[in-house]
Amino acid sequence: MIKINPNIFRTYDIRGIYPDDLNEEVVRKIVLAFSYFYPQAKKIVVAHDSRLSSPFLSKAIKETLVGNGKEVIDIGISPDPLFYFSIFHYQLDGGIMVSGSHNPKEYNGLTLHIRKPGKEISEDLIKEDLEKIKKEVMKERKIRVLKGEGKVTPFNPTKDYINYVTAKISLKRPLKIIIDSGNGACGYLPEKVFKKLGCQVKTIYGQFDGNFPHHLPDPYQEENLKDVKEMILKEKADIGFAYDCDGDRIAIINRKGQTISGDFCLLILALQVLKKKKGPIVHDVRVSKAFLDEMEKRRVKTYFSVSHHSAIIEKILETGAVFGGEITLHFLFPLDYYLCDEAIFASLKLAEIVSEKKDFVQYVESLPRYFTSPEVFIETTDEKKFKIIENLQKYLRENNYDFIGVDGARINFPNGWALARAANTTPFIKCRFEGKTKRDLIEIEKKSLEIFKKVGIPVTKKTYQELSLKD
Repeated sequence: MIKINPNIFRTYDIRGIYPDDLNEEVVRKIVLAFSYFYPQAKKIVVAHDSRLSSPFLSKAIKETLVGNGKEVIDIGISPDPLFYFSIFHYQLDGGIMVSGSHNPKEYNGLTLHIRKPGKEISEDLIKEDLEKIKKEVMKERKIRVLKGEGKVTPFNPTKDYINYVTAKISLKRPLKIIIDSGNGACGYLPEKVFKKLGCQVKTIYGQFDGNFPHHLPDPYQEENLKDVKEMILKEKADIGFAYDCDGDRIAIINRKGQTISGDFCLLILALQVLKKKKGPIVHDVRVSKAFLDEMEKRRVKTYFSVSHHSAIIEKILETGAVFGGEITLHFLFPLDYYLCDEAIFASLKLAEIVSEKKDFVQYVESLPRYFTSPEVFIETTDEKKFKIIENLQKYLRENNYDFIGVDGARINFPNGWALARAANTTPFIKCRFEGKTKRDLIEIEKKSLEIFKKVGIPVTKKTYQELSLKD
């Protein structure tokens, strides 16, 4: 009986290092449990990203599903946009995506998706669902399986996808665009989409390459945007977009080669949606107070959510929100598109805004802003991270701090806030700080780090250096 690391089962998906934690044998057992608990799912989409290990894991998944009598709709190397589109558009029963997303190349992962009976919307398996599968997988016995012989149906949804998304977008003028796919699963798909809208497009690193020879496909990290910025300036482009490995994160870079932060992307997209329909907005706990102030000024109800697209979707459904997103460059558009995490559609909505503004750079510069720190990653272990956050929340309650405990702890100060939360997919505690002025920010950082140290967050000299503080 194989030994399985229980930490590969996260709150919202499955992630681990290949082949130590996540390999073909482990994946087969997970898929057997998936098939056992969801016998009604007959047609399953299978897709994978460009990582070196992904074809091997995908092959094991397809073989296991076929052995359980399922019809596998095989869309091959495809990003999340094509994966989710296939499930929603063709009304299929579920799907399995093989991707390590923005994690380093040695990682891989699974997203399990199901269309549940009696629900109008299909959804990624989360919380109780994954816990149920985890318990079955961790048992030291064979999983009961269905008998049957299924089949694999190769399928390419690209043409239908391009026609569908471009029909929902109206650009005021054609744009000159630079795209960086980071050798991930988006490949040349965004280029094809934008060219259909009449744009002039150039893609760098569009070839699939799981070695990621140029940079890690994680657009949230500034160091990964150097090449696309240089190309934007060289080509005198209007805008640039960078995608992560599975195509659910999008970074936007303006014509001056400046990154538009997730906070500003969230704000400009929310303002665009509110022109169409006024309604609630869902956001993650890292959102800027400038965003919250702007929504309050417009009398728009906002809701904090756990930082993951599945949690954002749950909250959108609960509140009837018209838009949702995270500052880590994930955005959802319930008024315009299927309710799924889709970076290419997000870039199309951002392109609409750029095309209608006389000077997009000046528009963003005119938006309200606070002073915000970079997001700091403090290394710990998967076993310890959640317990440490529990200790923090307990300390704050006992000492009468004003804080929001939706995801970690966001401590409210008179002129700003501080956040510490456990990462969903990696062994880190993530921290962020914001102040109304630069001086407020520094004071909040210092006060908060002292609190963090008291509750066991392993703050180091590196943490102070990353915040440009003296230890």
